[in-house]
Amino acid sequence: MKMGKQFLFAGLSVCVLLFMIRCSSDTSLENGQKVQKSSIIKLDLKEEVEKLVDLHCKAINVLRKVEEGDRTALNRSNAYRKKADKLAKQLQQKYTSPEEQEQFSTVYQAALVNCPYEQ
Repeated sequence: MKMGKQFLFAGLSVCVLLFMIRCSSDTSLENGQKVQKSSIIKLDLKEEVEKLVDLHCKAINVLRKVEEGDRTALNRSNAYRKKADKLAKQLQQKYTSPEEQEQFSTVYQAALVNCPYEQ
């Protein structure tokens, strides 16, 4: 069952990444010039993405308690997942530019590495 949870976690990660990434790596202007993306990540974006990752991690960690016989764990995990889904939608509406979405993806992946797994 551990493998299933890892697939669930990976699936959530892929969904969020696909949700936020656009194909273009730089924006074209009318006269053919290119606008290079900034490598500066907004602090508020970073904090909000870390909150989203935290909710995903909590959902996965609570789901592990189902194996231990905790009958309420599934409901709690779903509650965290719903909060994460709501936040992800808000972030998609707030950060609409390709640059912001790329920053979102970068921060999300970095925060995901620090997702605490409870044993």
